[in-house]
Amino acid sequence: MVLNFLPDPNDPRNAKLHFADVWDRIRAGFALPRIESKEAAQSEAWYASHPERVTKILERSRYYLFHIIEEIEKRGMPTELALLPFVESGFDPFALSPAQASGLWQFIPGTASRYKLPQNNDYDARRDIVASTTAALDYLQDLHLQFGDWHLALAAYNWGEDQIARAIERNRAKGLPADFASLQLPAETRNYVPRLMAVKQIVMSPSSFQVALPAVPNLRYFTVVARSAKVDLAQAARFAQMRFEEFKALNPAYNYALINASATMPLLVPVDRAQGFEQRLDEFMQKEQARQKRQSAKPGRRGSQKM
Repeated sequence: MVLNFLPDPNDPRNAKLHFADVWDRIRAGFALPRIESKEAAQSEAWYASHPERVTKILERSRYYLFHIIEEIEKRGMPTELALLPFVESGFDPFALSPAQASGLWQFIPGTASRYKLPQNNDYDARRDIVASTTAALDYLQDLHLQFGDWHLALAAYNWGEDQIARAIERNRAKGLPADFASLQLPAETRNYVPRLMAVKQIVMSPSSFQVALPAVPNLRYFTVVARSAKVDLAQAARFAQMRFEEFKALNPAYNYALINASATMPLLVPVDRAQGFEQRLDEFMQKEQARQKRQSAKPGRRGSQKM
């Protein structure tokens, strides 16, 4: 008997397996109409004249794109949204704006609190890759539900939903259209959606921008390892057999080098290193527990007493 382990091409659940890489997968889900405006043309021209900067940002995206596109597809959202961190943070999870927006998705503290991204002295969930992606997609879905249009939802993500709602009301009061192109918007927001559409064009036709897209296989890059342990991040990087900078890029939410043992710590580790990482981390924890037991078993020293 011959067993066939190839996926059924007629099963839609297996469709994503046939993409050559994540870029093909992203392209297949593009759904937003193109914006024809001077801002869109200017954005495309700017990116075309700065291929080195574009390439550097795209290189950073390699760690995160598979997870982001997986989460977007689960929700049936347009895959252009997977490129939004390009515009927001340059795919830099450590990015911090003058308005104190932080992380890949650039959450300000107030919105982060609304979407359950805790921030304290030890940990800032706005920089947590998994938590912030979930929160950003929740927020974008809420905005789309409110405005019924992805261009308006994106504008609201940039400027705020209250501001976009007021701009829509002003237009309606004057009998004017209330779509993105018709609203009176600040320059940053007016350019925000066209910039995303320009990034879409880069992915569609990278050679037109003198850019070579980095190799991003259509495979899960990282997995979550959760342990209750007190461990130095540099030590954890060694357990994962990774350079510290790469390990930190996957785990940017920790504010200090030492992770507190008071709560279970989620750490992101490349899939192909996870098993060895867990083994070495568990061995380290066992040794630490044994050391602490030996210390607690030592008799206390009694000081001399003077009569």
